[in-house]
Amino acid sequence: MSAPVTTGTTAAPASPTTRTPDVAAERARTPGCATGHHFNAAGAALLADATVDAVIDHLRAESLSGGYEAAKHAAPALDAVYARTARLLGVGPDEVALVESATAGWQRAVSALRLRPGDRVLAARSSYVSCALHLLAAERDLGVRVELLPNAPDGAVDLAALEAALRASPTALVTAAQVPTSSGLVEPAAEIGALARAHGVPFLLDATQSLGQLPVDMGAIGCDLLIGTGRKFLRAPRGTGLLAVRRPLLERLAPEAPDVRGALWTAERSWELVPDAKRFELWEAAHALRLGLGAALAALDSLGVDMVAGHLARLAAGLRERLAELPGVHITDPPAAGGAIVTFVLDGLDASDVQRELAERRVHLIAVPAGHGRWDMDPRGLTKVVRASVHVYNDQSDLDALVEAVREIVRAHGTDVRAAGRRTVSEAPTPKADVRDGPRAVTEMPTPHVATSPAPRVTPHVSASPAPRATPRPTSRCHDAIVVGLGVHGSAALHRLAARGLDVLGLEQYASVHELGSSHGATRMIRRAYPHPDWDGLVDTAYRAWAELEEASKIQLLDITGGLYAAPLDRPDPLRGPGCRQVDPEEAARIFPGLRLPAGFGAVHDPGAGIIDARETLRAQLALAERSGARVLDRTPVLDWQPDGDEVVVRTADNRELRTRRLVLCTGPWTATQVPSLAQHLTVTRIVNAYFAADPEGPLGRSGLGSFSVDLPQGLLYGFPAADGRGLKAGLDSGPAWDPDAPRPPASADELALLAEAVAQVLPGAGPVTESLTCLYTMTADRRFIVGEVPGVPQVLVASACSGHGFKFGPAIGEALADLVCGTARPDLEFLSPARLLTGRDR
Repeated sequence: MSAPVTTGTTAAPASPTTRTPDVAAERARTPGCATGHHFNAAGAALLADATVDAVIDHLRAESLSGGYEAAKHAAPALDAVYARTARLLGVGPDEVALVESATAGWQRAVSALRLRPGDRVLAARSSYVSCALHLLAAERDLGVRVELLPNAPDGAVDLAALEAALRASPTALVTAAQVPTSSGLVEPAAEIGALARAHGVPFLLDATQSLGQLPVDMGAIGCDLLIGTGRKFLRAPRGTGLLAVRRPLLERLAPEAPDVRGALWTAERSWELVPDAKRFELWEAAHALRLGLGAALAALDSLGVDMVAGHLARLAAGLRERLAELPGVHITDPPAAGGAIVTFVLDGLDASDVQRELAERRVHLIAVPAGHGRWDMDPRGLTKVVRASVHVYNDQSDLDALVEAVREIVRAHGTDVRAAGRRTVSEAPTPKADVRDGPRAVTEMPTPHVATSPAPRVTPHVSASPAPRATPRPTSRCHDAIVVGLGVHGSAALHRLAARGLDVLGLEQYASVHELGSSHGATRMIRRAYPHPDWDGLVDTAYRAWAELEEASKIQLLDITGGLYAAPLDRPDPLRGPGCRQVDPEEAARIFPGLRLPAGFGAVHDPGAGIIDARETLRAQLALAERSGARVLDRTPVLDWQPDGDEVVVRTADNRELRTRRLVLCTGPWTATQVPSLAQHLTVTRIVNAYFAADPEGPLGRSGLGSFSVDLPQGLLYGFPAADGRGLKAGLDSGPAWDPDAPRPPASADELALLAEAVAQVLPGAGPVTESLTCLYTMTADRRFIVGEVPGVPQVLVASACSGHGFKFGPAIGEALADLVCGTARPDLEFLSPARLLTGRDR
């Protein structure tokens, strides 16, 4: 961004109605609501069940009877799509053509105008890139004159300038986007149409971003041609679009390339166009997608466009106001904004980076570059904006999630909300925040959260004299299980419990996928090599569980690279494991040419070792859990829990009391505060990792390196090859004790120097540090996990599968916790029992 942007004011809702749709019902018929917080209706809205069913049912009919036969059977339903489209636009069905996309409709309509050299086109700055490119090509190739209409101070088309331009000389076409792709602007379409009609000039309205969110009546607007798409606010499948041409203009337009759908071949060298708008269609069409469009139009018709328009305008206005109050956030919508779209930028951050960080928090929207709306964005000094767009399936919890996620991102990049004096959105107490000042520092593990005041430390369930509490909101419902903490082990447990049909609730004190615990970041290691046979069974179970998770999620989560794990030859507990073998330094050098072992070192080769996609793992497990019926409450800290007979009462920071038959604690670095009886056996440690410059095609890339560790005097060095475009990743498996609620500054020069020294010792091809990150390990003295019943409280389970090597067991630990909740004994986990710490059996 190179110029100031406006904060903007909100235009009145498109419709005066104050009726609201049944948002809960819309969410119930929209499966995608379970996968995150979706704000991309202006790109591709979430499909409803009925729409998906319409598409699949027709495809199934085609598979059983053939495409021609299925189309014949579906003819009445296909005809109904024209009728529904016509009703939406206020035209006749014969004035509607169904096309593959809005761009396809635009190109056929403009080409049919047969623009000639010298013809004048007046285009609004709101025009979309594909439309603008077509006009510019016509200007270059045909000699058409394209004139851009100036904007008024409110950001919309200057109507006085339009009228003056129309009076100045003959004009062939006026065109505008009712709502652009690059902001929440709503153009005065009816006023533009009235001026064009007064001068006898065709008006082409791009309604791509307005259909489904605003009333669009072609007669009232005064447009002669209209294009739109199904995939945006109409909530139809991709690959659907429409072109409407009103009479009498329709009779004067002929497509440049007639198709058998729109023309009759009457003699050897003659043909006739069909009398209606189908002259712009192609015979080959995706009938299944068109039936999906029909289902989406029927759903919109049942709700009423006016009600939808008013509801979306109110949602977006509230979102715009709340985002504008955050420090470092600038609304980029012009004063004439309204409707369902909100655009903004964050100080010092590229919009695509903001989009990526929001996606990591399960908040989904899009970044719009200037190249998609250059006539609009260039004059306003914008290179890219973040675009959020609401729909009928969004509720206040979605808005809260987006606002809070933006607040976290602002805070993570150094803006202090408290110092700025802004109000916060969430009323729940949150932990102390820190300010990171390293320009390239990246925190891949816990990162402090924005707050107006520090969060109270979690009070454990045992209390001789309970502190007075506010009267809670009781609930009579008793869940089968509540899982607290939704990192890799908590989300795995939630998934496996929900898959068994249990009534399960997940509680997370921050956003569902956040950077404040011990599970986030890009990559983790998986290996079979372990020093003791106790681990072999769990290792095998883990690999099977990963394969099942990949199959269920349809996502590749493991990248098997092989691994080398090196240590001095006199190490008392060398690594070993199923499928692993000892290799000498010479063979190690042949396996991984990029790794140079010191004298006196040997290594274990693990061909089954590799890299885990940590970020996608969290997303997959949460999505599968919610798809199986689990409910997730994020930003819901647990203040304390207490056993109550055979059940457990859980009290949250938003003053709820929840009941459950089994409580599962997967709280990572906060385990000691949840289970104080284990506190003296747990140490939270700060760990530094870094990326080092390395050629991905060289010896430190996949061809010369896999996952590795080397036990050096500086500590256990571990890492991955330069395989993800960020360089070689390495870290040392040791560090100082750390309070998980304390501010966490970026890696210091001394910490990075120690890590760089270790890297240089065994990876001589590594370049300088390019990024650094910190994370937290929760360590036991024997570096084994804690998985099992809380001693003395059998209805509460705890899983602290950490100690620096627990992520690889995530799906297996989740399955184990589900077994224990359901009363299935797991004697194979006895060596990880929490009771061993209290009886001195840890080793």
